[in-house]
Amino acid sequence: MPTGPTPSRTVPPSAPPVIGPEVVQGYLKHLPSSPGVYRMLDVDGEVIYVGKARSLKARVSNYARFAGLSNRIARMVASIASMEFVTVRTEAEALL
Repeated sequence: MPTGPTPSRTVPPSAPPVIGPEVVQGYLKHLPSSPGVYRMLDVDGEVIYVGKARSLKARVSNYARFAGLSNRIARMVASIASMEFVTVRTEAEALL
């Protein structure tokens, strides 16, 4: 049996998870302008906020940048790792 150096594979360090406004911007590309409910989740998958909107696209776009956000909301946005959306026919349905 031949002996020699054992091949090794270098694995680059994994990139940190994308969180914050960049996550929101990614969803905006595909969000409809219809009414609905949205949930913001942190890196552990915990729900950090639930909201309703007359227009999901318009409402969620408010979180796409820190400018104009209160400190409390800016901290929340900074911890967004993913979002979930449910579209409905009317704003009243979003309240249910």
